[in-house]
Amino acid sequence: MSNIVVSPHSLSTLAGIKILRNGGNAIDAAIATNIVQGVVAPETCGIGGDLFALIWINGETKPYCLDSSGYAGSNADLSSLSSYSNIPLDHPMSVTVPGAVRGWYAMHERFGSLEMKDLFIQAIEICSKGFNVSSELHQSLKRHEESLKMQDSGKELYPFGKVPGIGDTVQRTMLGKTLKNISDQGSDYFYSGKVSEAISDSLTNIVTSHDISSFYPQWIEPLSIEIYGKIGWVTPPQTQSYLTLATLKIYEMLDSDLKDIDMHTLIESYRAAASQRDDITYDYGNNIDLFPGLNTEYLKSLSNLIDLDNSSTFNQPTDIGGGTAYMCTKDKNGNAVSLIQSNYYGIGSTIGVKDYGFFLHNRGAGFNLIQNHPNSLKPGRKPLHTLSPTIWSVDGNLDMVIGTRGGRYQPQLLSHFILKLLKNEDLKNAMLSPRWNIDEFGKKSVSKLNLEPGLDKKITDDLMNKGHEVNQLKELQNSYGPISAIIKKGESWEASHDKRVDTAYSIIE
Repeated sequence: MSNIVVSPHSLSTLAGIKILRNGGNAIDAAIATNIVQGVVAPETCGIGGDLFALIWINGETKPYCLDSSGYAGSNADLSSLSSYSNIPLDHPMSVTVPGAVRGWYAMHERFGSLEMKDLFIQAIEICSKGFNVSSELHQSLKRHEESLKMQDSGKELYPFGKVPGIGDTVQRTMLGKTLKNISDQGSDYFYSGKVSEAISDSLTNIVTSHDISSFYPQWIEPLSIEIYGKIGWVTPPQTQSYLTLATLKIYEMLDSDLKDIDMHTLIESYRAAASQRDDITYDYGNNIDLFPGLNTEYLKSLSNLIDLDNSSTFNQPTDIGGGTAYMCTKDKNGNAVSLIQSNYYGIGSTIGVKDYGFFLHNRGAGFNLIQNHPNSLKPGRKPLHTLSPTIWSVDGNLDMVIGTRGGRYQPQLLSHFILKLLKNEDLKNAMLSPRWNIDEFGKKSVSKLNLEPGLDKKITDDLMNKGHEVNQLKELQNSYGPISAIIKKGESWEASHDKRVDTAYSIIE
């Protein structure tokens, strides 16, 4: 059995593997990996954001599922946004209670093996010593310069008052101090007292101190369905994670047993499932049994809408973005974690919290502003989430751990990648294979595809002949990943990171 860590950043992966080398388990490693990721890549995640995790414990037959996402504040007011069509990304009402920190502690309390303090050490050291700025962080800091460097929490990200260049060193001593205090005092340091008051103040009391102190993660039941002999497990709504499984199941229903993937059928399977996302994906609370998204008859009805020879017109889900980090870990004892943590739109709302060194996410922008809609902004409600981690099992045993960032594109990227693995394609080839995404496909518009280079011309021609508009991209897209994957191959394990993102890194030992 192997110890494995795959993440979007080499420093995060190294942190996780060090925990495993020191006797920690996959849960410890995932937490340490995530903490470091929030330090070195705040454009993806951090303590101001939310978290979901699927946790596989060896010897059990299904994963545990943790929802550590927050709800809208008590003073959120839909009527005050009547002049907007969407919640502005930098508006205080775009911020829900950040769940990540209590999520880490919930994971650790139930499954951790090392001391929680040990999991913070590397992140705190990196804050003090500094780290090299990646190309993605550089671009994010450049884009948000005007807002971020005027705030106390952002000053250190702009050494000498300017955007750091790629490879320049940045220190985050304010964040390091906050992480040290969380490490010493526990999650209550973040969710009560001065920090919670500072968060509430930065949001003009739309999210109250009581909202923050009252937040706790929830252990919930994952969704699952069998596809090509494997069981896929995902987080339930309010996440859109089910779309990956729905797409693959519809495809399986229509599959004519060809070895090669029929791109038209796969794309139409996704479009059919996604066309109803905004109507059925919301915070069900205790009524998740009412969710139809993976019901076999429901999926069969969607498959009947697909024309195998022509693209069809489907309703288009809302255009919502993402700024996310997905990471996966596995330990030598067979435990594994599929974890995704997010600030949402890049660095999030860009609303900093005094001199605590972090920024708040804007997951609340996943709400709509439609009166009486089940996903409309409402105090205490959780917004639609794009986050889509997966775990796969065969005969009650762990088989694959896979996920990606990519906002609303996550099920598009994952369904194609996972389908290749389900059809027994080599992991490395699957990771390097050209991907597609689709921005616009509803109402009166045709299917408009973006295709990475390298796809066989016969496939491209077939798509165009069946009514898809094709935009042929000239290079692989870093926004189409990074996918991180751990899979079982025979009696051994393989792992791969995605070379579309230059900081992504995997270690197996």
